[in-house]
Amino acid sequence: MARAAKPRKPKSKHPLRDLVEMCVFAVVMALGLKVFALEAYQIPTGSMMPTLMGTQLLDRETQTPRGSIHDRVLVDKLSFLVRDPQRWEVVVFRYPLLTYQNYVKRLVGMPGEELMIENGDVWTRPLGSNEEFRIQRKPDDLQERLWKRVFPVPDSPPFSWPGWNPTGAHTLDEDGALRFSGRGRTSFGPIRDIYRHGFPDAIYWRVPVSGAGARGSNLVHDLRLTLRAQPEGGAPLQVEMQCGPWPLELHLDPDAGAWRLDLPGGADREGRVELPRGREVEIRLAFWDHHYELRLRGAGDEVFAAGDLSLPSDERARRNGIVLDLPAGGWLLRPPVIERDIHYLSTLQGDGTQPRVFEIPAGHYFMLGDNTQNSHDSRDWTAREIRLKQPIDGRSVLVGDDFSGSVDPFFDNPRWNAEHTIMTFRDANGELFAIPEEQIEAYKDLRQPHSLVPREYLMGRALAVFLPLWPTVRVGLVR
Repeated sequence: MARAAKPRKPKSKHPLRDLVEMCVFAVVMALGLKVFALEAYQIPTGSMMPTLMGTQLLDRETQTPRGSIHDRVLVDKLSFLVRDPQRWEVVVFRYPLLTYQNYVKRLVGMPGEELMIENGDVWTRPLGSNEEFRIQRKPDDLQERLWKRVFPVPDSPPFSWPGWNPTGAHTLDEDGALRFSGRGRTSFGPIRDIYRHGFPDAIYWRVPVSGAGARGSNLVHDLRLTLRAQPEGGAPLQVEMQCGPWPLELHLDPDAGAWRLDLPGGADREGRVELPRGREVEIRLAFWDHHYELRLRGAGDEVFAAGDLSLPSDERARRNGIVLDLPAGGWLLRPPVIERDIHYLSTLQGDGTQPRVFEIPAGHYFMLGDNTQNSHDSRDWTAREIRLKQPIDGRSVLVGDDFSGSVDPFFDNPRWNAEHTIMTFRDANGELFAIPEEQIEAYKDLRQPHSLVPREYLMGRALAVFLPLWPTVRVGLVR
């Protein structure tokens, strides 16, 4: 039996109208997504590097401008409609002193608290209380993203230990292993907040070092060491990680089958571990936000020890570094990896080391850039008033941001003409005013800190980076 033919779909009598309707529908859907759900942004500046890249690049040989890299970020605009933002999220918001301009920063201060930045860390306590400040620890999964590699430096010779100082009975194998046959040690340090730490290898040497805090002069507290070591006998290995004022010392004893970790303040942790001769073990020792973590992998059962430490905020780093000590030799050490955390500066004015306290009332948030050495953020936002002798558009006082030293001098605010007879001032709405000097009643001392972002200015959270793919692949979720 012949199969009945399917009825043909009648052709539209108005194909052009249908096409227009489809195009309009697509545009409406796209606008709906943009307004209510998702929107793409390009990162213009380097304030969130290396989490989000936005910078001019240099030719490595001539150090002259050659290209740029600007991440494209997808922003989730729905989440904050149904919940409040959380600490450590990367958010997009309207800059309070220039409300048509969007900023992207990490949210670190919450409503109803006092926030202090001291010795590279963030501390808080309830607003209006006399409680001790408590350190704000970053979650493990976030901290994993924020570690910045210190050693090895990109393009350093393979299988080498540049910057280390080995002494005693040792030899260097062809594969870069440091072999100790008798008493010896090797050390690395001091470790400072070098600007390029953590940047992608492909552009590491091409990123301009810029910003008021880019000197890299601060000794950092928060470090992580990853070391592969192989016992060749029963002699012990001691790993000392000097985290500023807080030393951690790991003792491995193959003969006794034991480990011990000495912690700041005299406490210690210890346990059993198999360390057979000729078998490599990976040692990972970390300290961040007054939290320690130890992992030993590759020798029998994995060893894991972690905990929070109650330490004061005001102990500054006098020294830091890594020491690998071998009292009787008998170990083979592979080139390690050293990383550091973000070392937050309290301000970009001066050396940025003096502690500062910020009060955050209800309905407001405090923002910091991950590139703390070159980020215009809540630490230093300043409002400027201009008082006029004669009102302009009914206003006798204009308010905008106080900003100088921009890459683009036309973004500085306020600014004067060459003769210093006319001031150009941009208010918080972005409106420009050209004001003759004789019309200005006062402006020089009318500056006030303006550190907070109102809840209604939050636009969404950075969800994912989807471009670029060159000169280095920048695709992944934002954390």
